Amino acid sequence: MKKAKVTKITKMEKKDSYGNTTFIIELDNGDKGFYTSKQEDQRKFWPGEQAEYLIEEKIGKTNNKYFKITVPQPEGGFQKGGRPQVEPRIQMISFAMAYTKDLIVAGKIGMQDLEKEFSRIYKTMISVI
Repeated sequence: MKKAKVTKITKMEKKDSYGNTTFIIELDNGDKGFYTSKQEDQRKFWPGEQAEYLIEEKIGKTNNKYFKITVPQPEGGFQKGGRPQVEPRIQMISFAMAYTKDLIVAGKIGMQDLEKEFSRIYKTMISVI
């Protein structure tokens, strides 16, 4: 991973076959490369601002060398759908509260039992993890 100040951004007019927009990113350390964004107005690189990026040398279809710039992904990676991974115990908090709410809405318990029932459901759920 590298850090440098963005000096210039040039938007390419033609989109790729997936509808992505390509930009040429130039940095104050001399790095220059292509960055592809799903947004027509990318929001990762701004002239005059420091940027964290990865740069990789590639070989094009006509055997020409070029550089591809990407943004580092957060630690922990992503699951399908682009969602960050969530620790199971944290997910159980959300599920337990949703189930407790369902019991209140169904009239099975009263609002005064919310904390007690939430705690019971949560403890039961994490006991099997």
